[in-house]
Amino acid sequence: MSIALTPEPPYYAVIFTSIRKEDSTFYDETAAKMEELVLKQPGYLGHEHAREDIGITVSYWASLQAIKDWKDQTDHQMAQNKGKSDWYRHYKIRICKVEKEYGM
Repeated sequence: MSIALTPEPPYYAVIFTSIRKEDSTFYDETAAKMEELVLKQPGYLGHEHAREDIGITVSYWASLQAIKDWKDQTDHQMAQNKGKSDWYRHYKIRICKVEKEYGM
């Protein structure tokens, strides 16, 4: 895992925070498939994730339209529905505009 290489701002971030249910059958397989698929999605810039008791994934996007297109992608919609019905006890999605970044 590494820190995503993002372009100069502005760009967008989607913060997906979740708490999974005990039984997450096929979650890992579906997550791997989504990771392969998102790499081909126009406007996708990268992502970072961490999981302990709470999972946090931050994905980076060139535009709000690119975020919407990923949300509406057919296989991703099926994964979202499975997450709502089977995998997550609770989740929240936040969409932000990144206006400044710095680091080393």
